[in-house]
Amino acid sequence: MIHINLLPVREIKRRKKVKSEIVIATLAFLSLLGIFLVIEILQLSAIEKLKDEDKKLIAEKQQYTKIIDEIKKMEEEKKLLLTRVEIINQLKQSSSLTVHVLDEIANLTPPGRLWLKSLSQVESQLVLTGMALDDQTVAKYMDDLEGSDYIQNVSLASSAMEVFAERNLKVFSISGQVAMPKR
Repeated sequence: MIHINLLPVREIKRRKKVKSEIVIATLAFLSLLGIFLVIEILQLSAIEKLKDEDKKLIAEKQQYTKIIDEIKKMEEEKKLLLTRVEIINQLKQSSSLTVHVLDEIANLTPPGRLWLKSLSQVESQLVLTGMALDDQTVAKYMDDLEGSDYIQNVSLASSAMEVFAERNLKVFSISGQVAMPKR
């Protein structure tokens, strides 16, 4: 006897194969979606960590900004104090300079031959006016002043003959620069 199989075996096998391919494709797609989902979750957690780290860094930066502002303020105060110290040192030098200049003038003025009428110092400019017995005394006095460590650039501003106490005396005006000696 001949058996005829009326069932479409090939069709059934083909359908099974298509079903299994659909199932495999669906599983592959779902697993790919799962992988993407895991990657997305990892990325989101990494983003959250970076945001938290960014917030911490911003807070730390603000803390350091306050410290940097304090340092800048201290540097400005330091500059101000150094300027004040420098001014005080200049005032000390200037006050001692005037004393030294007066001492030099007193020591270099020849007694009995030269008399000073006035002495003025404006900043570093020194002007001496007086009377002397003769031109040689004035010239020697100018040379002596030029030899001083504290008086420089001595020059004769004016010179004239004048009668004083029935004697002909030389009236003069000498100018020069006052400066601290270089060490």
